[in-house]
Parts: sequence; structure tokens; C-alpha cells
Amino acid sequence: MSSLAISSIVFACIFGGALFGMSLRAMLPESHVDSSSRDAVRLAAGLVVTMAALVLGFLVASAKSSYDAQIADVTQISAKVILLDRILAHYGPEAKEARAQLRGIVVGTLDRLWPQERSQPSGVRTPPALAEHLYDNVQALSPKDDTW
Repeated sequence: MSSLAISSIVFACIFGGALFGMSLRAMLPESHVDSSSRDAVRLAAGLVVTMAALVLGFLVASAKSSYDAQIADVTQISAKVILLDRILAHYGPEAKEARAQLRGIVVGTLDRLWPQERSQPSGVRTPPALAEHLYDNVQALSPKDDTW
């Protein structure tokens, strides 16, 4: 259901409830519409509004903390991938295949996470065979001197 349809239904329900309340007011006895009854209704409405504001505030805070945690994770993973690429670059030409595999895995993961075509569902998993092959290639590298 679209947001326009949902908002229209909510508007109709609230408007219908207001009309029903106005028509019901004429039928109520005078003791139900005096100032003390109005004050009690105002107090209850104030409590409902305060609770709704608290719930919405907690909802926004929770969404923000979740977003911040995801941004921190993406930043940390990106930094680690860049560091691995730079370390492999210092190994020289024998790490060229491992660097190409790393780039392929990163590009494939980015395409699965944020596909160019929005109709595709996103996926997170990297095929284990590619990751294992990259790991084997990195393990097979041997340093030229003691700095690595």
C-alpha cells in the first residue's frame, strides 16, 4: 500500500472520529461536558501526546545509533581493505594477482550491496571460493627482506 493511501485512510479515520465526537456531544448529559470532565480529558490527552513524543524520540535515537554503527563498520572495513591493498603493493609484482583478486572481491561485494539496478535485492555474502583463493595467494607470498 502506498504512503498516500495510508495517509488518506488515517485522515479519514481521524476526521470521522472528530465528526462522531461532535455529534455525540449533543447527546451527552451536562455532567459529562462540564469543566472538570474537560480538564480530565485534556490531562489524558496530554499524557498520550507526551508518551507518543517519547516513543518517537526513542525511535529516532535508535535509528540514528544503528546508522552510525553501520557507517563506522563500513569505514573500518574500507580502511582495512585499503591497508591490505597497500601492503600487497609493497610486495611487488608477485602480489599483482592477489591485488586483482582483492579488487574483484571488493567490486563484486559493492555491486551486491548497492546494485546499480534498484529492482535487484541486495546481498552481502562473498563467495567463499574467491575469498579462500585470495587467502591462499596472500599466504603464498614470501617477503623479499625483513621489513615485511
